[in-house]
Amino acid sequence: MLDVLLDKLKKLFSSRMIPINLIFMGMFAVLIYQVFVMQIVEGTANTVSEEYLNSEPREIKATRGNIYDRNGKLLATNESSYSIVISDSGLLKTNADKNAMIHKLIKLLEKYGYDIELNFNIIIDNNGELAFDISGDQLLRFKKNAYCKTHISKLEEGQRNATAQEVFDFLKYGVSGSPMFRISDEYSLEDALKIMTVRYQLLINVPSYNQITIASNVDKKTVAAVKENLADMPGVEVKLDTSRVYNDSIYFAHILGYTGLINSTELEKLNEAEIIYGETDVVGKTGIEKEMESYLVGTKGESTLTLNDSGKELDVKVTKEPVTGNDVYLTIDRDLQVASYHILEKNIAEILLSVITPDMDYGGKGVNAAKIKVPIYEVYNALLNNNVVNIAHFKEDDATDLEKNVYQKFLDKRVGIFDSLNNLLKVDSTVTNSAAGTEMEEYLQYVYSKLSSSQVGIVLSSKINKEDPQYLNYKDNKLSLSKFLQYAITQNWVDLSKLGVGTEYYRTDELYEKLKDYAMNLLVDDKEFEKKIYRTLVFSKKLTGREICLLLFDQDVLEYNENDYARLNSGSLSAYDFITTKIRNLEITPGQLALEPCSGSIVITDSKSGDVLAMVTYPSYDNNYLANKIDWNYYSKLLEDKATPLINRPTMQKTTTGSTFKPLMTFAGFGEKVINTSTRITDRGIFEEIVPSPKCWKYPSSHGTLDAAQAIQHSCNYFFYETANRLSKNDSGIYKDAIGLEKIQKYAQMFGFGDVSGVEVEESKPEISNTDAIRTAIGYYHNFTPTQISRYVTTLANRGTCFNLTLLDRVETKDHKMIYENQASVYNKITEFTDEQWNMVQRGMYLVVNSSANSLDRLYGNLGVTVAGKTGTAQVSKTKPNHALFIGYAPYENPEISITCIIPNGYASANAAKMAREVLGYYFNGENKEALLNGDITAGSATNIKVSD
Repeated sequence: MLDVLLDKLKKLFSSRMIPINLIFMGMFAVLIYQVFVMQIVEGTANTVSEEYLNSEPREIKATRGNIYDRNGKLLATNESSYSIVISDSGLLKTNADKNAMIHKLIKLLEKYGYDIELNFNIIIDNNGELAFDISGDQLLRFKKNAYCKTHISKLEEGQRNATAQEVFDFLKYGVSGSPMFRISDEYSLEDALKIMTVRYQLLINVPSYNQITIASNVDKKTVAAVKENLADMPGVEVKLDTSRVYNDSIYFAHILGYTGLINSTELEKLNEAEIIYGETDVVGKTGIEKEMESYLVGTKGESTLTLNDSGKELDVKVTKEPVTGNDVYLTIDRDLQVASYHILEKNIAEILLSVITPDMDYGGKGVNAAKIKVPIYEVYNALLNNNVVNIAHFKEDDATDLEKNVYQKFLDKRVGIFDSLNNLLKVDSTVTNSAAGTEMEEYLQYVYSKLSSSQVGIVLSSKINKEDPQYLNYKDNKLSLSKFLQYAITQNWVDLSKLGVGTEYYRTDELYEKLKDYAMNLLVDDKEFEKKIYRTLVFSKKLTGREICLLLFDQDVLEYNENDYARLNSGSLSAYDFITTKIRNLEITPGQLALEPCSGSIVITDSKSGDVLAMVTYPSYDNNYLANKIDWNYYSKLLEDKATPLINRPTMQKTTTGSTFKPLMTFAGFGEKVINTSTRITDRGIFEEIVPSPKCWKYPSSHGTLDAAQAIQHSCNYFFYETANRLSKNDSGIYKDAIGLEKIQKYAQMFGFGDVSGVEVEESKPEISNTDAIRTAIGYYHNFTPTQISRYVTTLANRGTCFNLTLLDRVETKDHKMIYENQASVYNKITEFTDEQWNMVQRGMYLVVNSSANSLDRLYGNLGVTVAGKTGTAQVSKTKPNHALFIGYAPYENPEISITCIIPNGYASANAAKMAREVLGYYFNGENKEALLNGDITAGSATNIKVSD
């Protein structure tokens, strides 16, 4: 068998076909290889090469730096979130396709509750017409972009003056040679405007392949829905992003501020030195977020985007990693801030509870501000007036039976009021406002205020001659509103164009009838007018306190409590007891009620360094609702809130100083050598050196003869009247008010009142009094913020170092490398006074707190730390409670901190002094620490200590 096989192999290899076959096999192999190279290797490369358009850079946004308190407790950070982004894709060639795709995306987002988040400066106003929401240079910049000009100066006259409708039409339809967006008329005005918003942002997006965020922080359902439709939406992408989050937001909202989409003004300002920001970047809008933007923002990264000639994205490579922003550390002590906020709220509640009465008693209102009372009916009404109870929900389909019943009471009352108004406004009516009765007088006054308001502006207030006899007659209740408005028409004080009057002739009475109809129509859906009607129902007891309390449960303002609900319904629990209990438990807060008092400030500084340890404002808000993108419903509520929670009171709310100015006046007397440490002045009750003659608060009693320390202790007005009188004498001994004012202003500036305090957030400018030197000496006519007063008391505490207060401690990188270490700069170093003079002023402040004569020792005696301070009561009017102030520092022997407490309309300075005592108790002794940090507190009783100042 083997022999046969070997024989066959010999014959095979001896065949002459073998070399030929090998040659053919080799040639075939070469052919196969060449085909592979041409078709696979080179062919693919050539194909890709032919498809490549170019490689372009695309920015990668950096993560914003964190914000911490002085001890490293996190206040502001970032959380991962999803965003829907869009870029201009070359796959969509026609305007129609682009518009259809954008419309589909918008509708998809709206289905899941998201609106597009892009800036566009044309809106639909309340009349359904297009309008700009900006003006001035901002508007010109917008028009420059809309008309595709390189500079504002390139705008033609018609373009500069174009209306919102004209700009809209240009972008929608374009003109010859410039087709623009070609948005079909098949889209509604609202949808066309939304499409235009996206197209406009894509138009001005430079470079065009950068992605624009159209919706941020979207939920997973929205992400899934968008991903399912990506094939039909070229250029749209779901992107993992970050959103700004604030911890303990209510306590820090005004300090931290919030972030938001950059606007054109910010873009221009921030890019002045270097182009860093784009149209869709998020920046700090207010507070530390704004002031420390350059540190927090980080550095953008870059990726290389590869596109084919169809605009399809083929590849993305990161070429430069983004650098996270630096971390900012504040001087604020987080726990002290939180505890102080709760102390502030609790004390305001205690004051409010002390003046609420179960009847209609207003106490000393109009006569004695210190004895003003708040009837419980004002509390019931406040729940409606300040939108705690939502009256708009009463007419909704899902309204409760109680809500429907209350709404019916409103409708019935409104019919009667409208009938009365129609009668009182008849063309021949001569009934004046006051003669119409208390109830209708208020409604008539509202009609006039509405017509002459800036929002309506049909009665042109600026054109009215305020000396006109008929106008004065109306103001003096000698002329009816009907007759005055008819007269106003004849004087061209009424904008007839708003009545739809053309060129046709009308008699005055005919024009008046149109004006009256216009006014009545304005009232139909006017929210403030509705609230006035509800107030009438409350005070006439047609809408009861019990019903309003039950509405708090119906609308989930309060957590449902079956026992309380049943007892309220049966009458075994009175509405008065129920409401006051809820206020005491802080389930209903002073901020919600917006009665007086409802607000306050606390500022605490390190008196040795000028660091601000706490800067508390009440009431506050949750800045998480304004960060990244604004929750407009929440923001609208804040704007309507009568307690004005958006105001940062420590830096923006100015008040006069009251008697807290008296230590400074002592130094003014020392500095000008009109008094010294041995000077004693006798209080004669009435200061008769000027007319009208002011009195000391103790009159008809007297403080007797006092030195400067005793004058501060007893807050003797007469001592400081006389000091100012001596400051105001010229060389001839003649009193000149201007001389005294100039000297007082000099020392006020010396102690820091000539400028803002230095804190790194927006602050109102101080106003030193420029009138009446005598009364200025006891704190009248000044207007300073709590931070400015805080700088002053800090200067008193450390004996003359007037700091520019600071909120900023340091800035670090993520790996804790120091970028910037901050120290409060010195605004002024006061060296003019002797130790003996400093001792006397500080001794006076010591006696304020530690003498039984002022009774404050009853508050501070068990603190364990010696405190020096000064109270102040600033009068507002006889119809509003006085402002309450307290300034102080501790320990007295070696001051560590200073404190400023201000409660607008807080009745008496003792209330502010009590609040300061609780803050100092927490700071030095940790009193009520757990409860204060957890917010687990209730309001006790307001102090009954009386301090006269």
